[in-house]
Amino acid sequence: MQYDIKTMSQDEIDRFLAAEKMGFLSLTDGETPYTIPLAYFYDTGCIHITIRQEGRKMAYISRNKNVCFAVCRVPEDFGMQKRNYISVICDGVLEHVTDPDELRKAVRAGEKHLGMPEGAWNGLLEKTLQNPESSSFWKIRVESFGGKRV
Repeated sequence: MQYDIKTMSQDEIDRFLAAEKMGFLSLTDGETPYTIPLAYFYDTGCIHITIRQEGRKMAYISRNKNVCFAVCRVPEDFGMQKRNYISVICDGVLEHVTDPDELRKAVRAGEKHLGMPEGAWNGLLEKTLQNPESSSFWKIRVESFGGKRV
C-alpha cells in the first residue's frame, strides 16, 4: 500500500501547532532518553510549556537543555483502511521564563490558546511575579520545524 506523504509548509505547521494542545517533550541526560506528554501553547514560533521544578524532568533539564517536541493528530478512524495523520517535530533549546514581561506574555498566550478568558491566570501570574526564579513557565526556542501529512 502506497501512502502520499506531504511535507508541510511553515504556515501549515504554525496553524497546526496553534490548533493542538498536547505534545511530547523528549529530553536526554546525555545517556538515557526520557519523553513526557505535556500540554503546551504556541505563540509566534515559540512553544510554551509549564514544568514544576522538581523530579526526573528537572534532573534531565539541568544536564541538557536540547529538546525535541512532537505533536501529532491521529483521527479516530485511523486503521488499516485509513492511515491519514499529521505530525510536527520541533528541535530546540529549553529556556526558563523568568523575565516579568515574558511571563505576562506567556500567561496571556496560554489563556488564549486554552480558550480561557483573559485574566483567568491572574492569580498564578501574581504569585509567579513575586518570585520569578521559581516560575514553572518554560519555552522552547525552536531551531528547526518539520511537519508531515499523510
